[in-house]
Amino acid sequence: MNRIQSYFKSLDATLLTIVFLLMVISLGAIYTAQPMLPVRLQGINFAFQQATWYVIGFVAMLVVMTIEYEQLRKIHWYLYALGLILLGGLIPLRDTTLVPNINGAYGWYNLPGFSFQPAEFMKLFLLITMATIIYDHNKRFGTSQLDTWLLVKLVLVTLPPLGLIVTQPDLGIGLVLITMLGAVIIVSGIGWKWLLGLFTAAGLAIGGFMYLFFLQFETLAKIFPGHALNRFQAWIYPYEYSDDLAFQLIKSLQAIGSGQMFGAGYGQGLVYLPESQTDFIFAVIAEHYGFIGAAIVIIVFFLFLYRMIHIALESSSPFGSYIVAGIVAMFTFQVFQNIGMTIGVLPITGLPLPFVSYGGTSLLMNMIAVGLVMNVASKSKTYMFDDD
Repeated sequence: MNRIQSYFKSLDATLLTIVFLLMVISLGAIYTAQPMLPVRLQGINFAFQQATWYVIGFVAMLVVMTIEYEQLRKIHWYLYALGLILLGGLIPLRDTTLVPNINGAYGWYNLPGFSFQPAEFMKLFLLITMATIIYDHNKRFGTSQLDTWLLVKLVLVTLPPLGLIVTQPDLGIGLVLITMLGAVIIVSGIGWKWLLGLFTAAGLAIGGFMYLFFLQFETLAKIFPGHALNRFQAWIYPYEYSDDLAFQLIKSLQAIGSGQMFGAGYGQGLVYLPESQTDFIFAVIAEHYGFIGAAIVIIVFFLFLYRMIHIALESSSPFGSYIVAGIVAMFTFQVFQNIGMTIGVLPITGLPLPFVSYGGTSLLMNMIAVGLVMNVASKSKTYMFDDD
């Protein structure tokens, strides 16, 4: 009994409450989107399915909290290898019933009764590996020592999964991996000169891309995949691609604009947004519940990220801090990218809004990630009257 009481006391009530609020927002938004879906999807109760995945996710989160997260360092290569095997297995099975073409990408295993996206698993597997590499490196050499070798190791473990994911093609999750890499590098303890150099290189790369896009597009087309450039073009010139590539973006902007301050109300939406229960769920919220509803969602996400940052700073374990920092980066990028693409300030990448968009694999992995964060938080707490 004491162990059970201790276990529940170790739950981070603040983070758990925020996740519960995100669940309520998700189920309400998906239920709102249901009547506006295409006829072929009307027979599917997406809200019920999302609720089912939330139940599974909460169970997975509680299970993850029971493990000793420091022990993950012992199996990180096994997890990393499993992720690469799952990603690599997609290639020879393309255009089969097991790995079908879904919206132009081959990123899902379609098994009897369910499907899953291995790239979602790879995000956490890679993060655990990067955190272990930093921990072992700093334990052996200390911070600000052999920075070049640490950077090389981090880049080398990131490139294989990044390459496999981008070739699916899945630019969105590829960018998530790069964001996580940047985050763990920042908190790894390397010298500020290296950080300054990395930020300068990133700025030059973005500037070079923009120069080639506007002035040397033919040269750029030889370097970057066509699907990535098409999405970028549709973002820059949406009304020139309104019938295909930018159709979702324009409809999203119309839906958000029609919501105004207080929204049209449930069932009163007038803008048709195909499969809005997934990547464009934020547009559904803004259309039906207006600026107020959209602002509430953003505030809840701000509190969610703020709480996790606080946990990372409080952690008594460097390894735990590295993991939480990577998870914060992962969620921050996905939230900014998803909301940004629905309002037209960022290109469309197909990333869902964490915890809100419909999706089983992504929601399950998000809940596991929260379980890891809460695990780290629980090990940072001490209780005066706890029994050993």
